[in-house]
Amino acid sequence: MATASFQKIVENLSENKGVQSLLENFQKLNDEIKKKESELKTRFDKQKDQKIEMAWKKYQEIVKVLGVSEAKLEKEVNSTIAKIKKSADGLEKNIAAYKKKAIAQKTKLEKTLFKKTMTKTSKKATAKTSKKPTTKKVATKKTTKKATKKAAR
Repeated sequence: MATASFQKIVENLSENKGVQSLLENFQKLNDEIKKKESELKTRFDKQKDQKIEMAWKKYQEIVKVLGVSEAKLEKEVNSTIAKIKKSADGLEKNIAAYKKKAIAQKTKLEKTLFKKTMTKTSKKATAKTSKKPTTKKVATKKTTKKATKKAAR
């Protein structure tokens, strides 16, 4: 029932010239909107493609610059490492030379100290050997004095 009455209303409206012109205008507007939509879509697609292409080119340029910079940096690091190794080798050689000199100086000082201590000990030893007989004499004199004093009592 509702559908039959609804169909009658639609038929009455479609027969009306105002409604027909309104429907035609809606159809024209719909066609124009679809036309503008397709134009805008193609324009946006072109701009999107252009922007993607520009971004890709920028990316390629950045990658190229980074590659060159990386090569320069690596070259500089390698040269710095070579300089450091060369400097370290020079330092090791200098340290070895200074160590040899220090050892030579040490042995020289030890020899001189050894000689000084040997001469002091030999002097003391000769002094002790020469003093020993005199001390014995003194001791013998004391013993003889004691013996004479004991005998006198």
